[in-house]
Amino acid sequence: MTATAAVATLDRTLEKVLRLEQRRSRLAAVGVPIAAVLAALVVGAILMSFDGIAALSVYGEVLRGVFVNDRGPADTAVAATPLIILGLGLLVAYRARVFTIGAEGQYVVGAVAATAWATGPGLRSLPGPILIVTSIVIAAVAGAVWGALTAVLNARFGASVVITSLLLNYVATALLAWAVRKGIRDPASFTPKSRLLGAATLPHVPGLGRVHAGFVVAIVLVPVVAVWLARTRAGYRITVMGDNAEALGANELPTHRLTLLVLVVCGALAGAAGLVHAAGAVGRLDGSFATGYGFTAIVVVLLGRLRPFGVLAAALGLSALRIGFDTAQRIYAVPSSIVSVIQALVVMFFVIGDALASRWATR
Repeated sequence: MTATAAVATLDRTLEKVLRLEQRRSRLAAVGVPIAAVLAALVVGAILMSFDGIAALSVYGEVLRGVFVNDRGPADTAVAATPLIILGLGLLVAYRARVFTIGAEGQYVVGAVAATAWATGPGLRSLPGPILIVTSIVIAAVAGAVWGALTAVLNARFGASVVITSLLLNYVATALLAWAVRKGIRDPASFTPKSRLLGAATLPHVPGLGRVHAGFVVAIVLVPVVAVWLARTRAGYRITVMGDNAEALGANELPTHRLTLLVLVVCGALAGAAGLVHAAGAVGRLDGSFATGYGFTAIVVVLLGRLRPFGVLAAALGLSALRIGFDTAQRIYAVPSSIVSVIQALVVMFFVIGDALASRWATR
């Protein structure tokens, strides 16, 4: 065999190996999340059987609640809207390996700031479209500032992003409690609630029931974030920072600047998500507004494989699970905590599946 023929044979062999590795990677990317969900449902069925609950009947009712019930698809879309927007923000940070868990606080701060603006004296008379747009901007700015606090503390004092972002969530929750009792309280309400958003309420999408315009915004943001990450210099830098932060610092710019950028983007999207949910789904704020959406969004990003369209699919899937179980609870004596248990099981099986897939890929 000549040297040229040997090289050609080697090239073909390497190409086949690379194609095989790509197939394995794609299979793991799609198969592991699906397998994790199925395994979590099986374990959930076993746990329900201990209480004498017919799990198959419950799961059947969950599917009916999502796909057959007239309000199921609309309720799923409404529940998924803040998760999609929050997930996209966290996705940007996690791509750069900046592991913030402060989206919950940014979500709350954005909603409080925008509600204070939209219901302030003399502003409620503004035309609805102007009030909606300015409220979203105020929410995004407030969330961005809250996210920037973590970046500043990290750059100036070396404080952990994880710890500071977590602690700021508690500060935001305290701010919400004060706001609905004092700052933006509705004087006509007997319980602590904010003033009604009124003209800043998001309109419903014609023909889609309770689905509000925020869902359309969330869907549009998915390809926008995907293109921004894939086709812009900033997106390239974010990916490089996640792969090799030292190389970025040596050749592009100090990593603390990019950390500030991703935390600001994450905070802005989280703040906007807070206002979108408040103005589209609930109409006003109360003490229960901080219901853990920011933490659930972390699960969404994990299941979505740090990809914008994966975030969309995971947000819709988890929201459908929650809406379906809400329907099933009206018929069967299903513990209210079962959805949280299944979500935790999904994460656990996802991590296990990823570890097994990585081991398989290295064989």
